[in-house]
Amino acid sequence: MNGTVDRYRVSTKHPETGRYDRWRIRWDLSPDPYTGRRRQGSQRGFVTRKAADAALADKIGQVNAGTYVAPSRQRLAVYLATWLAGLRVKPTTLDNYRTAVEVHTIPRVGGIALEALTAEHVDGLYRELERHGRAAGTCRTAGVTCKANQCSPDEHAGLAPKSVRHVHTMLRKALQDAVERGYLGRNVCDQANPPTQRDARGRRARDRSWTLDQVRRFLDKTAADRLAPVWVLLATTGLRRAEVLGLRWSEVDLDRGRLRISQTITEVRGRLIIQGDGKSDAAERSIGLDTRTIETLRRWKVTQAADQLSWPGDWPTHGLVFTQSNGQGYRPKRLSSQFTTASDAAGLPRIGAHGLRHSYATAALRAGVSPEVVSKRLGHASVVVTLSIYAHVFEQDDQAAAELTARAIFGP
Repeated sequence: MNGTVDRYRVSTKHPETGRYDRWRIRWDLSPDPYTGRRRQGSQRGFVTRKAADAALADKIGQVNAGTYVAPSRQRLAVYLATWLAGLRVKPTTLDNYRTAVEVHTIPRVGGIALEALTAEHVDGLYRELERHGRAAGTCRTAGVTCKANQCSPDEHAGLAPKSVRHVHTMLRKALQDAVERGYLGRNVCDQANPPTQRDARGRRARDRSWTLDQVRRFLDKTAADRLAPVWVLLATTGLRRAEVLGLRWSEVDLDRGRLRISQTITEVRGRLIIQGDGKSDAAERSIGLDTRTIETLRRWKVTQAADQLSWPGDWPTHGLVFTQSNGQGYRPKRLSSQFTTASDAAGLPRIGAHGLRHSYATAALRAGVSPEVVSKRLGHASVVVTLSIYAHVFEQDDQAAAELTARAIFGP
């Protein structure tokens, strides 16, 4: 491959050298595969001949190595929309990616050319989401298109670290696909600074959980509710919402006090999705139940049987443990809404239904259950995940240990 370096003049002099001339480079590319015509790449604006020579050598090296990527004017928004349309992933994953693309990314950096995107652009996106990324009212883009909704970015709270991390996961995969398809030379997300995984996991677990007294208060206040068995199971097992709603009686052995998790029910844009496995191999598991939870489920089974006998129409054959009075399963979003309503009525902080999972794990670790056992019961891929999410529990226990030891040494 050949290349040339030549000089040209500009109308303004360089502030440091005082010169009006600049250097430009041109290099040969492989012929057009369709027409056979000669193609060239070019770049201009070099202040010195030495800088131009070095850049030309680099470009020729990329062409010879097959790693050269021709500049593209395609905007990030266009690429992401096309990339999203061609993905083959689980419906829930696709829905999460779509939100990350359409709500968080395109309104903020979608106008930047794909090949012009930098790590600084990506960092700016993450910091803006941390400041004003949460949806508010009818406005979903947190200030970018707020004029139509008579609001401003300051009226939007910051997005949680875990949610910002989800945006990073989407963008990194999208750009990595662009690299592998030859649209980009490198993935700028590799140089960006998203919230750390520990921050994303641990902060939510710390802030979205109740104390044991608060859990007891909630269960007492909701004891007469139809959904009381759901709340009990969530609080005493740490199961995910989707796992509880997908639980079938065929997977529950009340005599042995065990249940098996093998399917989940999630909701994507108003449509229920039943998946035959959990989030990972570890998510499909068998766990033990305590005697109070077993009795709660026995009573619920009697209630459900009475519902079936009194219902005038056909009873669904899905065999779900938790159903409405007509035999239909619960929608995840409706369950979460009712949990929040019940939390408000009990005068407790809002933690979301998933907060009961965090509350269970925190309580179990504080009670002395080994992290390995807690990890298996929660369905984490490894105990490392558990330790990173609930690191705050061990930090507090460590502080307590320091005080107890000092008291033993120095006296009360």
